[in-house]
Amino acid sequence: MHTIEEARKQLRDKSIYWGFRWAFCCAILWGAWYVPGTAIWFEAPYISMAFEAQSELLTAAAIITMFNAVTVLFFLLVWIAVLGKLGEYRRTFRQIKKLSKWYFLAAIFGGPCAIFGSYLAIAYIGGVFAAVSALLFPIVGATLARLWYKENITARATLGIFVLIAGGISVFAPGIMTEINSGGSGSGIWLGYIGGAMAAIGWGVEGAIAGRALDVSDADVGITVRFTAEVIYWCALIIPAIYFFSDAPVLQIIAGTFNFWAITWLLLAGITFGYCYVAWYKSFPLIGVGRGQAVATMSGVFTVFFLTIFTLDFPEWNFLLGLILAVTGGFIMFGESKDEMEVVRNIDNSIQTSAEGRLVLQGGIIMAKTHMKGFILQLLDKQAMWDYEIAGAIENEYGFSGRYWHGEIRATLTDLFSGALIEELQSALDDGSYFGAGKVLLKFNLTPFGKQRMRETGLA
Repeated sequence: MHTIEEARKQLRDKSIYWGFRWAFCCAILWGAWYVPGTAIWFEAPYISMAFEAQSELLTAAAIITMFNAVTVLFFLLVWIAVLGKLGEYRRTFRQIKKLSKWYFLAAIFGGPCAIFGSYLAIAYIGGVFAAVSALLFPIVGATLARLWYKENITARATLGIFVLIAGGISVFAPGIMTEINSGGSGSGIWLGYIGGAMAAIGWGVEGAIAGRALDVSDADVGITVRFTAEVIYWCALIIPAIYFFSDAPVLQIIAGTFNFWAITWLLLAGITFGYCYVAWYKSFPLIGVGRGQAVATMSGVFTVFFLTIFTLDFPEWNFLLGLILAVTGGFIMFGESKDEMEVVRNIDNSIQTSAEGRLVLQGGIIMAKTHMKGFILQLLDKQAMWDYEIAGAIENEYGFSGRYWHGEIRATLTDLFSGALIEELQSALDDGSYFGAGKVLLKFNLTPFGKQRMRETGLA
């Protein structure tokens, strides 16, 4: 039988491990995405694009990015449908003024900036450069997360970030020098370098912006809202604007894309990148934006691995060096003290008093049918509650039941705790009446920072 402290430590350690696991899954899938992301340029109609005609190639990159967004959104909708979160998606999406607007903003940096820039880099310089340019985004994301959210970045985490980046650079540096010395693909090569910079900056800023909305919303739902926004941008604004205000053959390129191999590569890009993003967003609340982005830089190693399998071009010594550095960096961060990572933000959340007793809702129903994280914060804004009381209130509000939703609710509470929006007041061992014999039961209260986030997102 566990003691209360042992059960509590087991719960917290598990959440941290899952944060790193999600980030590592993101790295694998991100690396895999570069295969179809590169291959699409070798299929009709893109293989016949004139590299010297910059406007035509820019249009092609925009159309590929649009198709990429559409296929990603398709697989994300399948994902949340399987998880039973379509209702949560609707509840989150419609709160545009205070909540989903952050996902719409993140989509600008992640889609028309980062993903479009990455496709430009692939087209003009190559997949090697596109991948390495993205390895710099954790510096942007970690810096902004520190400035905006006061995320704890310890000396060990900082060392891990730089070792990971060094690993990625050692993998790709020889290829970059070769491509630079060869003069690139054409006169528009500078657009490829701009695209690489767009990828690094865009993904770094996106992660930091998304972290704000993830404080009070579900990660699976949040990433689906973010790609819904990107699809709207491309299909309703950007591509129509290109069609009406330029001479680019927009309709011809779109029509030409509907062939077996082009659609196959786009579907593969959608499934790898869609679930890569799911894992990325899930890691942020658990281990922080900076760490989540840093571990994701291991995608550089997996990019080389997958491209090696795909092209049968075996890696040289620099790949092995990069692999060692990247894995070492991951283990440096993974071995960080759990006490340092339990709450990923350095925020003063001192509280004078806390309410006791049963849940009493004053003033009627609390924003009936709001998104789940928001509902939990509103419950705790009224008084402190045990996790099983919160689970009961959620089941009554949304009609959820069963072990799956108990796990989802406890995971959501872990996200909120890691983000410093709620704090623990008491703990006890479950006698088997709630979540399972021997599991830790926790009583939570809203923190001042949680109250601030509620005001900022229209929940209070």
